[in-house]
Amino acid sequence: MPPNPASSNERPTIRDSRSEARMSAVEPVQLCGLDQPFVTEPVHTQNISTRGARVMTQRIWEPGTRLLIKSLRSDFWARTRVVYWRSFSNTRFAMGLEFVAWAGKWPAQD
Repeated sequence: MPPNPASSNERPTIRDSRSEARMSAVEPVQLCGLDQPFVTEPVHTQNISTRGARVMTQRIWEPGTRLLIKSLRSDFWARTRVVYWRSFSNTRFAMGLEFVAWAGKWPAQD
């Protein structure tokens, strides 16, 4: 019979999805609000992984906001969800995006 987990000092291993390797990638992309399709913003990525990307933006997109991200150099696009944003100044924000669905190929890095 397995030991009672409540009586054990061992903690179960929890995989942090943010521990996944990220590739530094400064790539021009277009953001478009899925709930407000006429709200768009050209931005650049800072890094990317198979689960999402971090972009630099000039507007605050609230966590949970659904966005479309489209590469301006390839056929890659993804439906995303804003996970977080952090302020660097009054007009510069870093935003974490989680990919919900995607298609196409990310541009090769030169």
